[in-house]
Amino acid sequence: MDITGGTKLIGILGFPVSHTLSPRMHNSAFNALGLDISYVPLEVKPEDLPDAIHGLKAMGFLGANVTVPHKVRAAELMDRLEGDAVITGAINTIVLQDGRLIGHNTDGIGFIKSLEEVMKNDLNNASALLIGAGGAARSIAVSLAEKNIKQLSIINRSRQRAEELADLLKRNFPALPLEVRTLDEANEDLVISSKIVINATSIGLEGDLKMPPLAVDKLTKDHVVCDIVYTQSQETPLLSAARGKGANTMGGLGMLLHQGAAAIHLWTGVDPPIDVMREAIEP
Repeated sequence: MDITGGTKLIGILGFPVSHTLSPRMHNSAFNALGLDISYVPLEVKPEDLPDAIHGLKAMGFLGANVTVPHKVRAAELMDRLEGDAVITGAINTIVLQDGRLIGHNTDGIGFIKSLEEVMKNDLNNASALLIGAGGAARSIAVSLAEKNIKQLSIINRSRQRAEELADLLKRNFPALPLEVRTLDEANEDLVISSKIVINATSIGLEGDLKMPPLAVDKLTKDHVVCDIVYTQSQETPLLSAARGKGANTMGGLGMLLHQGAAAIHLWTGVDPPIDVMREAIEP
């Protein structure tokens, strides 16, 4: 890339960010579009997040992405929230507009588009089991609810956080049947009854050989198992175990791709080249 004094900057705020494929994906899109924009990783500790976000203004950034563990706290620092971010209280995309910080969330859009590529049919009659209750889980839960799924079950390490997500959904989608459990409770019945199983936690990142405490022996060829984390090997213990049971699987690259495309449109008003972006991140 030819970076000049006129090059505009977009960053990704996270801790850590050393594993992220976003710079490779976004810079390939900007190059293909002929845009003088550079996308850079910005490792920011939680205690430094307010200074980092306000620094985006001072340095004239066009915007930024926000990743783990900052999605909820970053939303609180915005001047305004739009779209699903208003419901979820979590963001993954910041747009600088007339000196104001506008928070958006494209995670849910990215997840649904990726899931529809795998399922090839309507989600309306499907039940889903969601592991996690953080920023990404909130976005996924809201997007599934907007698709009028049959039922959503939430399991999380902290019951309080799971109940908070359930309460959020009850306020906005009162007709959606919900079930809440903790990770240390039995979940065999939920695995059996849920066509879609989603790990929306960071369990499974490369170097971590763990997987969520899930009754994987109950998975079948009728299940779709999703893991939103992505690793250099493009494999996680959960996905490997699910494939061993004949289930269809979906890693985190599809969600990364589609949420990134939606973010580029927010920053530039241009629809990015999906094929170029996909080629940049696929192994």
